[in-house]
Amino acid sequence: MSAGAASGGRDLSAVMMALHDDLAQRFFAHQCALLDRDFVRAAADLAAYRARLLEHMRDEEGAVLPAYEAAGGDTTDAPVRLFLGEHGKMRDFVAEFERRTAALGSRSDDAALLELFDREATYKNLVLHHDLRERNMLYPFVARNVPAAVQATILGGLHWSAS
Repeated sequence: MSAGAASGGRDLSAVMMALHDDLAQRFFAHQCALLDRDFVRAAADLAAYRARLLEHMRDEEGAVLPAYEAAGGDTTDAPVRLFLGEHGKMRDFVAEFERRTAALGSRSDDAALLELFDREATYKNLVLHHDLRERNMLYPFVARNVPAAVQATILGGLHWSAS
């Protein structure tokens, strides 16, 4: 039985990649608020993004990556430590962005705003590579090597989904 059939038609990879797409839209909203110099909205959008990102990472770190590792994922070019390292860097970046966005709220400083956008561009590059690694390596490997029942259990235990 396929993972989709085992999970009521939902595919783990499709669900998780939809979450990535939703996260990208949330970060975009934060950046649009920055462009509008609405720093209160930018901070709120970033906080919402961070909360969803951390929930998604918790799902991956608590269920997906252990299943991936158990199925032999560490023997690939994308071992678990790589995903965990990227998650750590992403957490650090977002915490930095929260501090920088809060500081913008108290002043209208073009240089500080541009520095924030520059840092966010670096972050978005990291996220792009992370997304591609998960889209092209992690989730296809899980689909091929993790039993459908385990994938269905992971889907059923997600803390948050975009659907």
